[in-house]
Amino acid sequence: MYHHQQALVEYPVWHAARITSRCGVVTRIPGGGMMTSEARTFNEMTVKFKALAHPARLKIMATLGEKKCCVGDVQRCLSLSQPNVSQHLRVLKKAGIIVGKRDKNKICYEICDNRIKNILNTFNIGE
Repeated sequence: MYHHQQALVEYPVWHAARITSRCGVVTRIPGGGMMTSEARTFNEMTVKFKALAHPARLKIMATLGEKKCCVGDVQRCLSLSQPNVSQHLRVLKKAGIIVGKRDKNKICYEICDNRIKNILNTFNIGE
């Protein structure tokens, strides 16, 4: 099934439309191809897993799994530099895994994707 969806991105519109006619919802993507809603979900989750594929970001997620944290809190917990922590938080935020909320002059981060919370709980990360 995955190979089939990968092909959807590579073939021109007319070919993709013919392939996806039996796959359900079809969406136009840049470059003239088509993508099913299922393929979009796979692509979205791939981005999230890539964002999690770094030891420092997993440690940040473990910290955020326990409570909301600001950059300084994460920095102290992990003994990383502030720019390094900010960069990792940016990657996680861009992937849609965490969200930052302003609290006076600080931005506190928390996990906003329940699917990722469930994955972290499955592997006992952050408990």
